[in-house]
Amino acid sequence: MRGNGKMPRMLRQLVVALALWLPVATANAQPAPPDIFHGSTPETAILLPGIADEFHGVAAEHAYIAAHFPTWHIEYQAHLTQHDRDYDLIGMVKPDRAKVTVYFDITDWFGK
Repeated sequence: MRGNGKMPRMLRQLVVALALWLPVATANAQPAPPDIFHGSTPETAILLPGIADEFHGVAAEHAYIAAHFPTWHIEYQAHLTQHDRDYDLIGMVKPDRAKVTVYFDITDWFGK
């Protein structure tokens, strides 16, 4: 393009190819899968075996988080009772600043 207003042939072909390809690529794009993982719901709550009391249960939760979500940070903790089960909800922040909740089933050692 040296002032004559004409686009070089190769650049013009590239623009046409992109114009034809872009609608097809966008139509075939799939939405990102939901952020589902073990412990993301009460139904998939993490059950830590061999815990005798709350002291050891909380320590085991933190060890699990450190091993499985090392780049996530704890924001809060809450308790939930649902369908005769007790859960610890650990509010986490991922590196991309997305917030998620990790559920632990604490029924066997809650209150001990």
